[in-house]
Amino acid sequence: MTETVPEAPAAAADEFRLDGYVALVTGAGRGIGAGIAQAYARAGADLVLVARTAADLDAVAASVRALGRTALAIPTDLTDLSQLAKIVERKHQE
Repeated sequence: MTETVPEAPAAAADEFRLDGYVALVTGAGRGIGAGIAQAYARAGADLVLVARTAADLDAVAASVRALGRTALAIPTDLTDLSQLAKIVERKHQE
């Protein structure tokens, strides 16, 4: 029986490209959300970042911009569903 050797993670990451896309990341101010935002930026996406704390969002937005991507930070509490319209309106104004 022949074993299949999985492809190296770096090579697989090179195939994950998001050029030309805009990604909306919620909980983007820290933790997993911030990590996802930065990974998407490295993959070529521009970002709309949503979280409750503006200062946290601004820091993540700065790291995304340092990677050469655009970032729109929208401080919003998504437990208030009426705020969803605010996100869409802000994105379309940019």
